Amino acid sequence: MVPHAELRKRVADVLPEIVSLRHALHRIPETHFQERETSATIRAFLADSSLEILPPLLQTDTVGLLRGGSDGPCILLRSDIDALPVQERSGAAWSSERPGCAHSCGHDGHMAMLLGTARVLESFSQELAGSVRFVFQPAEEEAAGGKALIEKGLLDIAPRPAAAFALHGWPGMPVGRLSSAAGPSMAAADTFLITVRGRGGHAAFPHLVIDPVLTAARVVTGLQSIVSRSMDPQESVVLSICRIEGGKANNVIPDEVQLEGTTRYFDRSLQGTLREGIRRTVEGVCAASGCTAELVYEEGYVPLVNHQSAVDLARSVVTSCLGPASWFSEHPRTMGAEDFAFYLEKVPGALLRLGLGEEWRPLHSAAFDFNDQSLEPGIVTLSGLALEFCGK
Repeated sequence: MVPHAELRKRVADVLPEIVSLRHALHRIPETHFQERETSATIRAFLADSSLEILPPLLQTDTVGLLRGGSDGPCILLRSDIDALPVQERSGAAWSSERPGCAHSCGHDGHMAMLLGTARVLESFSQELAGSVRFVFQPAEEEAAGGKALIEKGLLDIAPRPAAAFALHGWPGMPVGRLSSAAGPSMAAADTFLITVRGRGGHAAFPHLVIDPVLTAARVVTGLQSIVSRSMDPQESVVLSICRIEGGKANNVIPDEVQLEGTTRYFDRSLQGTLREGIRRTVEGVCAASGCTAELVYEEGYVPLVNHQSAVDLARSVVTSCLGPASWFSEHPRTMGAEDFAFYLEKVPGALLRLGLGEEWRPLHSAAFDFNDQSLEPGIVTLSGLALEFCGK
């Protein structure tokens, strides 16, 4: 592997440009499959590089390949590029210029780190025995982009990747420290939509209606018993109702009410139990109230499972390049979801968490902004992974 001091020096050389690029990307957030200006910015940055850039597979993705000086394995490094429908209130000088849209999950930082990694590794290309596949992926927040790229054949394009890695900025961890752990790390996430239908009418005459509002309320409370009474208490399972909508006036009982929510779990065999439990509860409560119901249950993210060999490689790279204290030993499982899980179903690899600060604003909040101090250790880690995996 390249000497650590030389790697750190080359990362430091590109860092001012990457910080400015991160701020520019933060100003132009775009949601799933709308990332046209974001994609154009990425491609413009890579235009004068030696990377072989593929035509888009999903219109807004960017996939490039850096070939090394000799033959060897291919490592895939991935960044998500989409933003969230959030009105930013971070107060940063480079805040979003798009009303109602913001990089509140740090994907601007992820893009900047991967672009910085491309610039650094290009300077080391003759030291690589193999190749590096760079993937800038749209629509991570919708559990759609990663799966769609894979269905389009991303992982079958030669050279096929032998390992895959990604970083995600993580509030609550010390700045610049990294962590990962083998096994399930992030949960599966499904969504469901329940439509409760009754017979509406005047609020003053409830005896003449079949009230879907009251029935929907009973459905909400009934659903909570699925986790508490149908699941092994030692399993980690979440069922949350996140949207309730019905009616337009305060004196009219509506004809229908919609309930929308999510289920989270680590063991994929629990999906059927959850789906059936929701169906049985909804149908039973509605039948008792004289209402009817429709359930649409959709599979979203799969559980993210890190591979032991990849975690071991990451720990070795981080501790050797950044120092032993840079590897954060705590890596609790989270019920959050991440579509890099679809890559890890096909290719050995790992998602690494990158500390943004122990008191940093939470992900998906209107006040969130990526911590620029974490860019350098992130680029060092991604570059070091490629140099170690494809070392001569």
